[in-house]
Amino acid sequence: MPTSNLAVAPLVLWYVEEVEHEHVLDVGPGWGKYAVLLREYLNTKPRRVDAVELHEPYVDAHRLRVLYDDVLVGDVLDLTDEQLAAYDLVLMVDVIEHLNKQPALDLLARIPGRVVACTPVTFFSNGPGLPESETHRSHWTIADFAGTGRLERHEQQHGGLVVRLAPR
Repeated sequence: MPTSNLAVAPLVLWYVEEVEHEHVLDVGPGWGKYAVLLREYLNTKPRRVDAVELHEPYVDAHRLRVLYDDVLVGDVLDLTDEQLAAYDLVLMVDVIEHLNKQPALDLLARIPGRVVACTPVTFFSNGPGLPESETHRSHWTIADFAGTGRLERHEQQHGGLVVRLAPR
């Protein structure tokens, strides 16, 4: 299901509000709620909010091209270092658990800007009938994010672990 834990949205927005963020990349935007929330609720609005979506049918079904300045269709793991360098903040809200752990850690190491991520505290499997991209492949803890050497902030609430990683 292309959605995320709405209860953690205020904390995600707070973690973004605290830091500079002119160019934001929303990975796996779901219905695009963070494009709206970032523009509506932050005092320091980003100049640009782009998205990268793996499951192409979601782009039209969820009107992502209306909500974002640009929508890249493809796997975030395939983005080049140059593409990632264009963003000073990358959002990964209820996304990182859909990636295998080592490729996700490699991706985090390649992102030069800050990362705000949210992931379920308890591992669970999504039900049948969903696109392959919706499969949960890894479980993340504070220790996993601390192991990147970039952990700035973290909090656990409403079943979600929200973290912010410092720029590298």
